[in-house]
Amino acid sequence: MWRKSASATDGTYSLRRRLFVRLLGVLAVLTGGLFLFVDAYARRAADAAFDRLLAASALSIADAVRVQDGRFLVDLPYSSLSILAQGGAQDGVEDGPQGGRDRLFYRIAAPDGSPITGYDDLPVTARPGASVRPRFADATYRDARVRIATLDRFVAHPGLAGWVTIAVAQTREERQALARDILANAFLPIVFALVAVAGLVWFGIRQALAPLGTLERALRDRHARDLSPIAMPPPQEVSQLVHAINQLMERLKSNLDTMQTFLADAAHQIRTPLASLRLQAELAADEDDPAALRRIAQRVHRNAVEASHLTSQLLNHAMVMHRSEALKPADVDVGALLEQVIQRARPVAGETAIRLEIEPEAEPGLVPGDAISLREALTNLVDNAVKYAGAEAAIEVSLARRPGDRGLRIEVADRGPGIPDAEKATVLTRFGRGSSAAGVAGSGLGLAIVHSVAEAHGAVLSLLDRPGGGLVARLDLPAPSPISTGTASTGAAPGPSAGRAALLAAALAFIATLWPPTQAMAQAAAQTTLTYPAPGTARERLRIHAATDRQAMEPLVLDFQRVNPDVTVEYVDVGTSELYARAVRDADTDKPDLLISSAADLQVKLVNDGHTQPHVPADTHFLPGWANWRNEAFGFTFEPAVIAYDRNRLPDDRVPRTRDALIRLLREDRAHYGRLVATYDVAGSGIGYLLAAHDALLFSQYWQLVGLMGNAQVRTACCTAELLDMVERGEALIAYNVLGSYARARVAAGAPIGIVMPEDYTLVISRVAAIPKSAPRPGLAGRFIDYLLSTRGQEVVAGRSALYALSSTVTREASASGLRSSTVAPLHPIALSAALLVFLDPLKHRHFLQLWQSAIQLP
Repeated sequence: MWRKSASATDGTYSLRRRLFVRLLGVLAVLTGGLFLFVDAYARRAADAAFDRLLAASALSIADAVRVQDGRFLVDLPYSSLSILAQGGAQDGVEDGPQGGRDRLFYRIAAPDGSPITGYDDLPVTARPGASVRPRFADATYRDARVRIATLDRFVAHPGLAGWVTIAVAQTREERQALARDILANAFLPIVFALVAVAGLVWFGIRQALAPLGTLERALRDRHARDLSPIAMPPPQEVSQLVHAINQLMERLKSNLDTMQTFLADAAHQIRTPLASLRLQAELAADEDDPAALRRIAQRVHRNAVEASHLTSQLLNHAMVMHRSEALKPADVDVGALLEQVIQRARPVAGETAIRLEIEPEAEPGLVPGDAISLREALTNLVDNAVKYAGAEAAIEVSLARRPGDRGLRIEVADRGPGIPDAEKATVLTRFGRGSSAAGVAGSGLGLAIVHSVAEAHGAVLSLLDRPGGGLVARLDLPAPSPISTGTASTGAAPGPSAGRAALLAAALAFIATLWPPTQAMAQAAAQTTLTYPAPGTARERLRIHAATDRQAMEPLVLDFQRVNPDVTVEYVDVGTSELYARAVRDADTDKPDLLISSAADLQVKLVNDGHTQPHVPADTHFLPGWANWRNEAFGFTFEPAVIAYDRNRLPDDRVPRTRDALIRLLREDRAHYGRLVATYDVAGSGIGYLLAAHDALLFSQYWQLVGLMGNAQVRTACCTAELLDMVERGEALIAYNVLGSYARARVAAGAPIGIVMPEDYTLVISRVAAIPKSAPRPGLAGRFIDYLLSTRGQEVVAGRSALYALSSTVTREASASGLRSSTVAPLHPIALSAALLVFLDPLKHRHFLQLWQSAIQLP
């Protein structure tokens, strides 16, 4: 609190004294300045480090741009996004920090600006070919601050050449984390150094606050009537405050001047009629003649009417001036206002006719303004016309639309004496009257009131000579400001909404390529909704959309209800593609509380594109970094991709335990394995595509393996269940890359199926849970995620579900710990990170399918 005077007895205190007495406060000020300096340096250093990664990502994409079949294409390298998604646990390591938190976006555009692939609405303003070196810019995209690296790459091909623009964007979470780490390590020595300079800090604060004391004394020592601006140059820190004080003084001075002018005008103008009234009253007191008394009484009445009218006009003018200063515009119906004014004026007009004409084009006559002020202005225009027109000619009042549809025009026309051009400016001032007003009672304030109202409303008042004699008072009112209705004209450029719609259409089109229409329709038709009633009194309802077999999730749902007996669970079983499409397309209408899917890449894309919301789990001590991305996507299972085989028909010594062994088996005995090898149809299976893409990254002979499968006339299927059916029925000897959780369930049911975890490496996927942004009950969904990640939930996963538990605290066979202890195969979990977006790029997906189909020799 600032002290109000030099006296210290009023309960206030001196800020200067408080800062001087408390050295810690002084040090805090200096520390704050140094903190800002080091913080800025840390941010610049973090930007420099991550900008290099952004540039490397853009360069790796640029190297993959090519021309094929007469168009520009790019096979997005995995490294282009994986280098930006670093920061999490290493492959196969359970314990580790949370993975990279940044969301990633990219856009590759052809020389003509048309999109090649990526996020079409990513804001890139650089001109193609401007520079081959990376350019960096900050922007806001999908409600997040992003850093964008843009570069151009010239690509030439016979008949087609030009500059291709590559833009890669990254949110700033990791940058901010690095900046905070740099700040923490750099600022600690500064804190110790500040202790040694406490004396200098003391002196510096005293000097810094001295101008505030000068300003305080200058204000306190002013005369009460001194409202002039503060002349002394203020410190920058209080310049806005001083400027505000000066503005307040100007407004106060203006109000005082207006009040004084009003009082002076009132005193001057009312003094004459009051003196006349007094004189007439004195004459009447000494007069005995009744006829003379009657004449005096008439003069007294006339003077009283003039005084009353003058007083009323003075008050009206003051009222109009006040309302003009505090004008709060609202829609005013000018047509209705004119009808009210004329209806009140007709009894006063006597024999003078008043006619109102409102053109149909002027309806509805709405203008923004103050109804009371506008009514007063119109009343004065009509009263003046009645006063000067006489009874022989009618007064014409009209409301029309101005030429060009720029607003409304009000005209009041009379057949009075008019106003000479030389006097038209004079009559708009207070108490200004023209020569034609001689002999007519009036105050000279009517047109001044109209002029003040017109200025306050941005209108134009014009006094025009009427053809044939008389005066036309014209008031041109401005048109109301246009209000956006959310519609666009046919030729309007597409805005952000159009960009988002185009991106959504592209995403859905890509999903359609992952899952053929027939299968997508079958999934939609096969989706089921099952309700698990609350065991106790139902108070809450949890709606789950899941791309996981109900039999696998049902034990978890029922055990969750044992812990939460008041929760009814509505479980909707949908396919992975339908789950993603509905989460994007129907987010505002179809509102689940939780999304669970085995398609980790699609769940990551939902998070990356801003369709989910964060949740901080109650217990994450066992949760590896690769299974938690941004506290929005949570993996809760540990499911290996295995090789399943027919135990009755394939001897143990012939079972391939590595991919290289499978290659030798298919090469050496090609005829024996014809039509007896099965794997996913990567063109129709999201899980199959994700596993195949990672195989291509990790296994250098992957395409040789695919080619040999093609030579053996490999069988393909959409899902693990169908592949296991083939092995169980004897239609296939070997099923490659099937989910181990489903295979284990078949073995437990007595099927003659053997399971091999490839000893070169075994891919591991995780079921992923996420809370959509439109979830009506995110808190309840968070409780279910906490249950899935809890020791109790993980025990249910390993013991009663067909899935594998992720928790390191669970040691059952169907758990991560059990798998590690029972196999020598290195486990390679597919980490939840923005690097998975690479596999969802439409061009990369199409190129991968072309290679796969060519290698496997499918028709």
